Amino acid sequence: MQINTDGLVVLEKPMPENDKLITILTREYGIIRAFARGVKNVKNKNFSATQQFCYSDFVIFKGRDKCIVNEASARKSFWGLRSDIEKLALAQYFCDLILNLVAEGQRHTEDILRLCLNSLHYLSEGKISDKLLKSVFEMRLLAMSGYMPNLVTCDHCEGAGCWDFYFVPDANGIICSECIGNYNFAKFKLTDSVLHALRHTVYSEFNKMFAFELAMQSQGELLAMTEAYLLRCLEKNLKTLDFYNKLVVN
Repeated sequence: MQINTDGLVVLEKPMPENDKLITILTREYGIIRAFARGVKNVKNKNFSATQQFCYSDFVIFKGRDKCIVNEASARKSFWGLRSDIEKLALAQYFCDLILNLVAEGQRHTEDILRLCLNSLHYLSEGKISDKLLKSVFEMRLLAMSGYMPNLVTCDHCEGAGCWDFYFVPDANGIICSECIGNYNFAKFKLTDSVLHALRHTVYSEFNKMFAFELAMQSQGELLAMTEAYLLRCLEKNLKTLDFYNKLVVN
């Protein structure tokens, strides 16, 4: 069976000889793991198109036990990410999240691919704060993966009249000041601007997802909330996240 698809290489694993096993986030077939023969050789015609972070068109033979890349043609490589260690680490974290939240063979992953491509574009161009970019990517990917939080009304009383909220990751949403006493979980006090930004990461139209501004201090507050929610949903730590955070702190 032959598959023709576009996709982003989110992981590459060296194999014996000049081969690699690459993991591709595709538009229609979710995650595909495929062997790419001879691509560690720079003279191989598929060398560039099978590098990590490369968005390419693929012709893949899908056999009973494995998939093999027959052809690959690069559309965009995002090579600029490799010149900045922090951006490279953040891009690797994005790919790690894809591997943890998108199932192999999951169908209709066009929006997730689009999110990842847009995020890598903005990351490489440096036109958006890395903090904002990370928060948007985390929350939007979680929402697409079945972890949509309730950011509209208090998740406890469902009252819409209160305007004073906390974000409680373990409650999967926001809790009003009148109900927060019922929760002993970690909580984050929300200012109006951060609440608006948090809602924007999840509910905004796709083409307006990255079109908002937030003060630097508020970006840090938003970042802490989105990361806490992501770790709560994943229920595990990620080495790529730990590495990125160490780089940013240092």
